Amino acid sequence: MEKGTRKYKRFQYSDDDLQNALEEIRQKKLSLSAVSRKYGIPKGTLFNKIKGKVPLIRKMGPDTVLTVAEEAQLEKWIIEKALLGFPMHPDELKDSVQRVLKTINRPNPFVDDRPGRKWLKLFLNRHPKITQRSAEIISKARASVSEAGIRNWFQELNEYLQHENCAEILNDPSRIFNGDETGLQTCPKTGKLLGPKNYRNFYEIASGPEKECITVLCTFSAAGDSAPPMVVFPYKRIPRDIAVSFPDDWGIGRSDSGWMTSATFYEYIANIFLPWILKRLHKASNFITARWS
Repeated sequence: MEKGTRKYKRFQYSDDDLQNALEEIRQKKLSLSAVSRKYGIPKGTLFNKIKGKVPLIRKMGPDTVLTVAEEAQLEKWIIEKALLGFPMHPDELKDSVQRVLKTINRPNPFVDDRPGRKWLKLFLNRHPKITQRSAEIISKARASVSEAGIRNWFQELNEYLQHENCAEILNDPSRIFNGDETGLQTCPKTGKLLGPKNYRNFYEIASGPEKECITVLCTFSAAGDSAPPMVVFPYKRIPRDIAVSFPDDWGIGRSDSGWMTSATFYEYIANIFLPWILKRLHKASNFITARWS
């Protein structure tokens, strides 16, 4: 940028911020200057909109292909799908818009009625509630776990430990373990997914027959110790070159899809975790409690 020139930035606020700012001015909660500072909206903009000198909704450039109401429906659809565990891929959104435009035969500048990357970028700019983010793939069984089910599990665990006179285990972090599995898809659909901006994590539930993946199960104690992991492959039989390349104390499993199953989990506990913990503690009679998620 040349010296003495100034780069102007327009619309550094959302439509929701504008509506909230105007409502506070109408209700006389704050002065125009205070509202301007609070929401980062120029005083001139607020003054002109309050006086009706300019439309409440104003934008630069040509009209959008979809109406405001139609884009609002898309925004609602994207957010609701993500909240149900099915965040939308950008290609899915473009395909949906293409089907609508072909059905209603509306003129548009797109090739074969399908919007491209520029349209998607501008659409996201117009709808700041939506963002693109990577999602973690989880199984249907894991997605069905509820808060009530988790709380009930802990209650049953406490009752069992009390019955076995082992409640002191909960006071020893070296005897409490957490195992977590991560699925790595062998043929993932590339790119980030669409969902609500205010959500910290995106989760995508595997639809239909679960896609092939490689699952890694890692286990750690509350004291910070790590147990040998297990890797599950989507093979009928583990290839020899893979088997010989693993450390001796690691677990290698297989399932049709590569997801962790009850059988592979039992193999891990019986053949990997239990021998490791008994060797580490040198006490075959030690009772160990573990939580798996």
